[in-house]
Amino acid sequence: DSMNGKQRASITSPAILLKRQLKTRPGLVMWALGLSLTSILALLLTGKVSVFAVKSSSNKHDNHTTISKAAKALKKVTRRGSKLIDARNINRGAEGTVTKDMNRGPPLKELLPEDTDDKDWDDDEMYVDDEDKPYEEKQLEAKQSEADELLLEAEKAKTEKHLEVETSQADKPQEEQKADNTLQTENSEQKNEHEEETTKPAEQPETKKERKTAKVVPRKWESNADAVMKIIDSNAHPDMKLTPDGKIIEEEDSEDSEDSDEEEPDDKSTYLPLPNLATLTPDDAAHQLLSPLSGIPHPLQKRLSSMFQKATSHQCRVKIAEHFSLFINGLAQETKFPFEDFHYPNTCQAIPRYGDWENLPEGVKVQDIQYRTYQPKKEEVPEGTYLEDVEKLELLYVILTHDQPEATIRLMESVYVPDVTRFVIHVDGKEKSDDTYDRLLEYAYERNDKAMKEDGKEAYIRIVPNNKRVRVNWGGFSMVDATLVALHTAFGLDYYDNHPGVQGGDAHDNPHAFPFHKLVHLASTTYPLASNTEIRDTLASYPLDANFLHIILRPNNPTPSVWNYFVECDDALHRIYRLPALNFDRGNGVDVYTSSQWFIISREFAWYLAAPPEGSFVEYYLEYIEHVVVADEAFFGTVIRNTHFCASLHNDNFLHLQFDRWENEASGARDQRKCVMKNRDHCGRSPTTMTVDYLPVLELSGDLFARKFDDHVEPLIKDYIDTRRQKEEDRFKREADLMTEMKENGTNAALPLEEWEFQGEGVLMVAKETLLDDVPLCMGLAKDGNQVLLQPCFKDDVPSALSAQWEEGAVIIEEIDGLNRWDIGPCSSDGELKRNATGELEMIPGEYSEKGPGCGIKLGDGVRAGRCLDVQQEHHEPGGLLHVYPCYTRWHQMFSFGNGTIAPRGAVHTSLPLHIAREMRKKEDEVHQHLCIGVVGRGDAEETWIEYTEEEMEEYDPWELDDVEVYPNGRKSLQLWSGQQLQTTPCSNEGGVIEFYYVPFIVEEFEDEAEESSEDMTETDEEL
Repeated sequence: DSMNGKQRASITSPAILLKRQLKTRPGLVMWALGLSLTSILALLLTGKVSVFAVKSSSNKHDNHTTISKAAKALKKVTRRGSKLIDARNINRGAEGTVTKDMNRGPPLKELLPEDTDDKDWDDDEMYVDDEDKPYEEKQLEAKQSEADELLLEAEKAKTEKHLEVETSQADKPQEEQKADNTLQTENSEQKNEHEEETTKPAEQPETKKERKTAKVVPRKWESNADAVMKIIDSNAHPDMKLTPDGKIIEEEDSEDSEDSDEEEPDDKSTYLPLPNLATLTPDDAAHQLLSPLSGIPHPLQKRLSSMFQKATSHQCRVKIAEHFSLFINGLAQETKFPFEDFHYPNTCQAIPRYGDWENLPEGVKVQDIQYRTYQPKKEEVPEGTYLEDVEKLELLYVILTHDQPEATIRLMESVYVPDVTRFVIHVDGKEKSDDTYDRLLEYAYERNDKAMKEDGKEAYIRIVPNNKRVRVNWGGFSMVDATLVALHTAFGLDYYDNHPGVQGGDAHDNPHAFPFHKLVHLASTTYPLASNTEIRDTLASYPLDANFLHIILRPNNPTPSVWNYFVECDDALHRIYRLPALNFDRGNGVDVYTSSQWFIISREFAWYLAAPPEGSFVEYYLEYIEHVVVADEAFFGTVIRNTHFCASLHNDNFLHLQFDRWENEASGARDQRKCVMKNRDHCGRSPTTMTVDYLPVLELSGDLFARKFDDHVEPLIKDYIDTRRQKEEDRFKREADLMTEMKENGTNAALPLEEWEFQGEGVLMVAKETLLDDVPLCMGLAKDGNQVLLQPCFKDDVPSALSAQWEEGAVIIEEIDGLNRWDIGPCSSDGELKRNATGELEMIPGEYSEKGPGCGIKLGDGVRAGRCLDVQQEHHEPGGLLHVYPCYTRWHQMFSFGNGTIAPRGAVHTSLPLHIAREMRKKEDEVHQHLCIGVVGRGDAEETWIEYTEEEMEEYDPWELDDVEVYPNGRKSLQLWSGQQLQTTPCSNEGGVIEFYYVPFIVEEFEDEAEESSEDMTETDEEL
């Protein structure tokens, strides 16, 4: 009743409940530890019969019973002990755990101010371990778990010591015990005082940045239970029963009936019943072990059999067996496993290596490393570094495809500029892609024939020859191979392969090579977002040798369990064993880097990849990368980062890419091609298919291209993009005309501002319901941190001086208090957005968007100026907290304005992408696709999406009290939420959604200020 009928969901964890029990019942800990020690001691005393030794026993039945009891007792002790330890780990791990955001998108387009209280964020590609968690998070959890185990051991030792003291004191006279107790009390008080003094943070000089230090903890060994094989003396234990897989069939024991409901841990060992090996010759004993006559398959046999499951051809199974033997023979002959001695010197001198991003040198920021640019000033570089005439820029598009040939043709025609554009197409080598190959071959012949016969020009389309087509498989090296084959074709090397006696194939400018300045590598599921004019202007604004890749510039350091050795055959990947991960700190000389396989590179770097010099890094690295899963994301970035080409790296590939869910999270049937690890829940993922609702994001991304598009799934989206690209071409023409006018007339002509730009000075977003309050409230940023709050709009003395209907006019920056100024825009072009006479924004839906233009909302002032309003990193449910974070154009940084249909008039909302909403509807009864900015605890809806901690449940918020101020409409005053962080709520949650007025800022200008006297200036200041 005191919570106004609202139900809150408590999230008290089992760990917290156990913590309370341990606090109130310390004897529970002592009982558990005592039981463990006693039971383990009992097992040690009977251990001589618990290992299935070869010795004979006079009473075999009794011996087997003793063994079974001992095994069960050990399982119980292990289980009980693990429950206590696991609970402590959960309890400790739940406090202060930091989850890093590794899905932050492509590099920023601009440098933004950094502050230390922001979250860490990197990129949308990462390596995960067997349990599908980020590698960094897994490391932290492992260290925490190990530290907890050490703490438990220390507490155990401390408890034992305490028991010894109590025992010794029990024998002392009463006077001595009293004196000891007094001394202990004094020592305890002194210790507490010392701890209070030492726990105070030491004051550090402001000029020196404190360096983080990692805790040194013992390594947590990976469980090897699955690999355990135990041998049973079949003569000594003839009654032992085993399953066909070598598992013990245990008989029920009435003595343990009281514990029958307890789940016992699985025994993963494989048991082999063999005769007494001491009675056999060494050869016979080895034969018995590797080829047991018991019928139970050997683990090596089972492993090889599992690898043969996806291999159907003789050649593929031979390949698997040969590579498997490299590890088996390496173990048997005590030699190194493949690539254990890999070493190649890193020749990149232009980019410093920072292996530990948690402990960067003073003055070095993550942005400084990750967002590397390569765009020197033209006046500071030699002549010829830049292409002076953009009209002469020649582009070569290398496209990989496997189906939908018309989509490939449309892509080619969309980027084609006569005389300066050429294409190389690789079609997947599988038989099902033959029709695609034939159609594109026909298209290339028609276009080339027309160009040569009618226009007198050279052929500009090449299709990789049929005999060189690569069968491309998801995650396989074949993706890299297909790209290298296409580069081979681009440089005309196919001709020299067919004519081995002809000289000249060792030069990039041989007579059969395509001429080009930049090579653009795309998938056929890509489509241009920018006009051809913008694409060419953008690329020409960088040096000719610039290479545009998207690389995570932190060296990979994966756990051994996720870095595996693969072979590819029969159109599938086959995992063999673990592959040594290359890392400079391990003595390999180089590091492996994650990068996108889609790039724009210079002619020089393309030639280096197409025809690697003898002894070069790429030639050496190819032998290794052939066995890495998802090799295309570990090849191109690694090559450029470890060679001299790194000096020309610009770390942005101008490609908008947004990834979908992991395959193991799919609601339907999994694509098993993407689940190739030992842990079948450790799967890959593919990019999100773009739908019409993504168009505002694509338009404002600032990228030149995007993927992936599927004409069967969303046939209209490319039409809308083409319309916008044409409008962009028209805008470029208008700007060119204005530039000409400026040069001819000496004027400062400019394109008119849009209605929503508010003269370019920003806007004050005022909560409508507080307009007549003594203190109007606005959306603003907290003074410290990046939380977006509902807070006072003006300085204390301003509201009383405001005129009636002030929201219809404008305000000046000197009147506001805090960081309340926002810049709306840029906005997408579909639909209209205008400010009306009452201070509201009127939204008019567009051709394809019923919610009208989508806009970014940026902070206008402070150290975080230029950062974007963000809904808690893609929070799909209501209750997502609002922050400001660096802008990188995703749906949760894209906002629309209500007109009474999707959202109330004046409301600000974001919308879930359609593919996310569809997936959520498969799992949830109610999905809120449109989320408005609002507050919690005020709306009509039952806010079941809000979860509270126990501490929050015990405290009342200001609006939960009985006697509070209300408005004439019966709603509680928004003043109760002043200073509270804003969050998302369903747009249908009346009362919880905040509606805004949008009041523009103006800058007052005074004429002839330079000529005014000091007296006039004083009067002006007084007037102000």
